[in-house]
Amino acid sequence: MSMTEIESITKIANDLVAHCKLPSENMLDHDAKIWDKHFAENWTSIEGDGKVYTGRDAVMPKYKEWMDGVTCHSCEVTGPFVGPSGFSVIFDLDMESKDGTWPRTKMQEVADYTVENGKIVKEEFRYQANACDGGACE
Repeated sequence: MSMTEIESITKIANDLVAHCKLPSENMLDHDAKIWDKHFAENWTSIEGDGKVYTGRDAVMPKYKEWMDGVTCHSCEVTGPFVGPSGFSVIFDLDMESKDGTWPRTKMQEVADYTVENGKIVKEEFRYQANACDGGACE
């Protein structure tokens, strides 16, 4: 692992964290900018429930479903935590379902990003045990 590789991962990580801290009315359009800049064409996205999505065409409907079903009152971002193969970020979320199927909930989510050849090739989201009780993570 060269210093240049760590520097590249650190730059990507810092860009992603700065991006996530910007307010956005439309998360899908907003996140498309970071996908264009730092994600491999067919990156893999793995949710905490084990569902796997490959590439933008699979990830976009997941994001749209989340935006349509959840009101996110706040999202605090901590990190990045950089290592030789990627980085992690912690999200503190305050959210509730728009249809009332689960109440306003606060939860933490850890996002692990794997970087290869200067691009994010995998993102994996991890939730605290019992964080998804009540349907907040569906």
